[in-house]
Amino acid sequence: MIIKVRKIGNSAGIILSKSIMEQCAIRDEVKIEVKGDSIIIKPAPKPPRKNWEESFIKAGSLTDHSILISTISNNFDDEEWTW
Repeated sequence: MIIKVRKIGNSAGIILSKSIMEQCAIRDEVKIEVKGDSIIIKPAPKPPRKNWEESFIKAGSLTDHSILISTISNNFDDEEWTW
């Protein structure tokens, strides 16, 4: 596919079609690499812990902590520990 390079001030830009954006899972940001005489455009990697803070805040505000504790089971508590 050949597309026009558009001049934007001292820079240049290209317009990617919706189908290309969807096919490559490109959203708002891209990662650009230059290899030899080629430009490689990839979807920007997602931050590995995005939204974790919100999840921890929600978990910390739970009033019924038995939900968290009841899901943890192990043989040591039942067989090895002297109560």
